[in-house]
Amino acid sequence: MKIYFRLLSFAKPIEKFAIPYVIFTILYVIFSTSVLALLIPLLDTLFNAKPATVLVKPSGSGLGLLDIKAWFNYYQQYFINTRGQWAALQYVCGVMIVAVILGNLFRYLAQRIMESLRIHTLLKIRRAVFSNVMQLHLGYFNNERKGDILSKIATEVQVVQFSVTGTLQVIFKEPFQLIAFLITLFAISVKLTLISLLVVPIAGLIIARIVKRLRSQAVAAQNSYANMVSYLDEALSGIRIIKAFNATDFITKRFDDENIRYSKIVRSMSKRQQMASPVSEILSITMISFIVLYGGYMVLNKQSDLTPAEFIGYIGLFSQLMRPAKAISDAFSNIHSGLAAGERILQLIDEKPQIVDAPDATEVTDFNDSVHFNSVSFAYNEKTVLNHINLVVPKGKTVALVGPSGGGKSTLMDLIPRFIDPKAGEILIDGKDLRSLTSHSLRSLMGIVNQESIFIEDFKANAGKTH
Repeated sequence: MKIYFRLLSFAKPIEKFAIPYVIFTILYVIFSTSVLALLIPLLDTLFNAKPATVLVKPSGSGLGLLDIKAWFNYYQQYFINTRGQWAALQYVCGVMIVAVILGNLFRYLAQRIMESLRIHTLLKIRRAVFSNVMQLHLGYFNNERKGDILSKIATEVQVVQFSVTGTLQVIFKEPFQLIAFLITLFAISVKLTLISLLVVPIAGLIIARIVKRLRSQAVAAQNSYANMVSYLDEALSGIRIIKAFNATDFITKRFDDENIRYSKIVRSMSKRQQMASPVSEILSITMISFIVLYGGYMVLNKQSDLTPAEFIGYIGLFSQLMRPAKAISDAFSNIHSGLAAGERILQLIDEKPQIVDAPDATEVTDFNDSVHFNSVSFAYNEKTVLNHINLVVPKGKTVALVGPSGGGKSTLMDLIPRFIDPKAGEILIDGKDLRSLTSHSLRSLMGIVNQESIFIEDFKANAGKTH
């Protein structure tokens, strides 16, 4: 859950969305539950409507004003007494229509707010990931596959949006709906509800066993997908070399093997995810059948205070009880893929650049004398590329570095703008160590012509950033 709450921190200020969402959700739950509860007076009006000898009006002050059930029953009986069964039926149906309209209005408003929260969270996560990637040192990109980074930024952020933030809707909405149903069921029959709820923990244990392995499978699926993106990037970037060395079959087989592996993992995950919903539905129908048999026996044998209308209304309400429970189980079965993707995204966000400006670094505004390599050494892991290089390049001098591929020419050049730092020795510009200068001011003095052609948006933008 630590990963989940860390991802939710990107939703701040969450109260801006959560407070109105909770308010609209509670109102939606009240009206949607009341529609089902209205089945009881509807059936009573159709099949058991009798004029009352005494019509008692609820208290017009204090708590009496808030007794919605008492007021509803009063007006229902009032219509039966004064205008007949048909007028009472019109009254009940009118109240149901109003409740449905209001419930769906508040549901729409709640969904709008939740979608705004989801988009807001996605925006902040993607911004944090990309901003941190752009601040990382060049050596990080030499050690990581570009496809893996692309997968995290482009694909796995989307997974987080639809699985992790999607559970917020379930967390805020479904418990309220579940509580509203339970309160209504207890109000109709305490005994029948207590007996019915004995089966719920069994259903929860069965579903929990089904989704137990989804987290590890989700991690494997994300890694496999990132590998496929990396293979695709390598194949497209090096298509000329691949064809020149007749490596097409090898590259194709490598991608196909990973594709098959990914498909197997996803198939296994889907089997478990899709099993949770049918199992919960089977359990809910079994429970409802049990209630019909048990409650029906009590009603038929006059062992219960429930009227036939109340019993049918109870069954209708209980049939909906498993809907929020099912939504919660589905959310927790889907959250594992989001947590796996979120963990990989947070690793990228938490990655720290190894090359940063010193706290007391100063800005450099001009170049007057020379660049001096003083006993500079550099190694990639255990492989030494530069070993105690001493070199002075005066201002205005043209210097060409000539040597075989892998001889350290590019490495030597990458040291000057501080894309990388030497393992030993120092590089001086006008007698100042590069590490004592800010990277931004240092690179502002340089013009770099890269080996690769890179166009950013259009020619003007590219011309303004590369020389």
